[in-house]
Amino acid sequence: MSSILTLQERFTGCLLGGAVGDALGAPVEFMSRQRIFQQFGSQGIGEYAPALGGLGVITDDTQMTLFAAEGLLRADVCGSLRGIYHPP
Repeated sequence: MSSILTLQERFTGCLLGGAVGDALGAPVEFMSRQRIFQQFGSQGIGEYAPALGGLGVITDDTQMTLFAAEGLLRADVCGSLRGIYHPP
């Protein structure tokens, strides 16, 4: 089995990694560094903490990233199938 990732696996990994980072960062997004250390210790936040009504909840940042990715995919499909494509 090859250890080289496909392009789809790379994109999936990027989107998933971004969502995980967003969920980890959501509870501390607007905190100062000092406040983060006070609440979570000298290593900072290292696991999911309550935010937005749950644990590991994504924010609008991930939602906007996914919408942008969907738009790029739709544009590529339109370009491939109909020749309509304008990637500004």
